[in-house]
Amino acid sequence: MAKLTAWIVTILGVLLLLPLLGVGSATEGVIGWLLAIGVLVVGIGKLTRNYGKRRR
Repeated sequence: MAKLTAWIVTILGVLLLLPLLGVGSATEGVIGWLLAIGVLVVGIGKLTRNYGKRRR
């Protein structure tokens, strides 16, 4: 379940970044960028934690 959540958060972060890069339209400005990058960082962090070395 943790891996699924990590993938969903990462995909959400990418989807939030696309409008800011000119694909589609969404909230622009600093808040939009901070939200998108924050969600993407959380998703990538979860992915690296889930797919990294397994702790015993």
